[in-house]
Amino acid sequence: MMNLHGEENFATAPLLADYQLESWLHASHSQLSHTSTQEADWQQLTQYAAYHVINEWYSLPAKLRTQQKLNELFERRWTNKVHVFSSPEFYRDVKRIVTAHLFGFLSDTNSLETPLMLFENMNVYVKELDIRLSMIIQVMEPSERSFHIHKYVMNPCQAALELFTHMSVIFCYEAFGQLPEQLYICRLMSGERQSLAARDYNLSQSMDYLRLVKEVYMESRSCSCCSPAASSGRIIM
Repeated sequence: MMNLHGEENFATAPLLADYQLESWLHASHSQLSHTSTQEADWQQLTQYAAYHVINEWYSLPAKLRTQQKLNELFERRWTNKVHVFSSPEFYRDVKRIVTAHLFGFLSDTNSLETPLMLFENMNVYVKELDIRLSMIIQVMEPSERSFHIHKYVMNPCQAALELFTHMSVIFCYEAFGQLPEQLYICRLMSGERQSLAARDYNLSQSMDYLRLVKEVYMESRSCSCCSPAASSGRIIM
């Protein structure tokens, strides 16, 4: 049973949302590499297009989920901001590479007729941390023991991967009373799919990790001199 409400402190506890924390990490990384965070970069724009395509893909009957159809969906969602990419050639290369890898990932899950969840934004109160935890479950599929979660990313830093893993462990435990059997991280540029077994992660360690993230994140928000650019480009399905 989902534990999404029912806690008296739910409304007043600070909110930690995955998209905000990911944007915070991205902005911090951009500051270190001296790149602008005022406009969505090529990775963000590509990722947004892919997210819409994934959502539309699973809305299609299985027999229509073809390479040609995916190409059509991606063409419709693809950005026209060529200037954000390093060159017109790179702009075309990214489109070609990501489309091919995305079809490969989605073809591997062709047996998945309808996901249990598809880009659903959910909230849960974590009493031990006194926070509201918000996650966008991109794709959740049933498994023999529980469920699998798929997350599609471009070139995530190690901190972003750790954040996703620990947040998933805590969120699923609090919301569903069980852990995902597997976490799949699908890298759209490299075509690599990384599989993580949630049983390899300790709930207590994940709590400690998120407690530290909460402290650092809340401190950065209260300090104007060190606060990264505000989150932008949130995708809501």
